[in-house]
Amino acid sequence: MRKLGTLVIVAAAIAPSTMLLGENAAAAQTAAAAIERGRYMVLTGHCNNCHTPEYASRQGNVPEQEWLLGNPIGFRMGPGTTYASNLRLTVQKFTEEQWVQYAKSAKPRPPMPWWSLHATSNQDLSAMYRYIKSLGGAGKEMPDFVPADKEPARPYEVRQIVR
Repeated sequence: MRKLGTLVIVAAAIAPSTMLLGENAAAAQTAAAAIERGRYMVLTGHCNNCHTPEYASRQGNVPEQEWLLGNPIGFRMGPGTTYASNLRLTVQKFTEEQWVQYAKSAKPRPPMPWWSLHATSNQDLSAMYRYIKSLGGAGKEMPDFVPADKEPARPYEVRQIVR
């Protein structure tokens, strides 16, 4: 009888830690799923086409550790020259909630299709944040916007705004 009592006490002591391990495993699995969803959203949202140098010209054959570092090649249009930002540094400045609010309200200069971000669900924006954050902060900030009356440093692409 004494052994049974000891066994019950030991089981009672171990059970909460076992449940905690189960909860941690479930949380880790959920976090991994969110990161994978974010990766999917980055790919299908075509973020790399502008925010990863040479991504489109190399037909996506760019190592993942080089993704979303920004693009030093400017996009020159009527209003001036813009540069695709380094999203890996950008997300470091935000909490997840702040990122979602930023993505829902930002109206960056062309050619960024900000209306697509506005239409993205909060859950998917959170997943994108988690994925980009998982890549880690790397690279450097991209050049600032150059107004149309100033000549930007080369290289840059000339694009027309379609109305």
